[in-house]
Amino acid sequence: MSAKTFVALRVDCDTQTAFDTFTNDIDLWWKQGPRNRLIGNRPGSMQFGERDGARYLQEVDKRRPDFIVDAGKVTAWEPAKRLGFEWRWPTADRNEPVTHVDIRFAQSGDATRLTLTHTGLEALSAAHPARNGLNDNRFKPMMTHYWQAHLISLRNRIKITGCQDADI
Repeated sequence: MSAKTFVALRVDCDTQTAFDTFTNDIDLWWKQGPRNRLIGNRPGSMQFGERDGARYLQEVDKRRPDFIVDAGKVTAWEPAKRLGFEWRWPTADRNEPVTHVDIRFAQSGDATRLTLTHTGLEALSAAHPARNGLNDNRFKPMMTHYWQAHLISLRNRIKITGCQDADI
């Protein structure tokens, strides 16, 4: 059974602003709390960092900048078009497979349509911490809700900051 998650929504700005807000302001819109952050309750900063010529989605401890937890390596970085990255739960066994998140940014009139697809979830073991003991029929809706909440938070961030850079 496939357990991929798909979420789509519109944000009131052009594709470049949506991409830039997603990537540059991620710490300002990514939901807080141990369920959503990579380093749990520690005060951290979500970011797309670079190391050894590659980008990573990561969280850096604000008190100890040398303490960095990666969610995964960026697999696609196409400004205003596409962003892809691996997703690994930090509390999962290192033998668990990596899943993949792909976000597309498409102009739709005066707005941008974001589509997020998270694949590979069906390969996670029944004991994987993200599953919370749920089978695929319950796990998939939970993951859809997780990503919906994040994208709504991104949309709210765009509403607050406006679309100053938009030329549409």
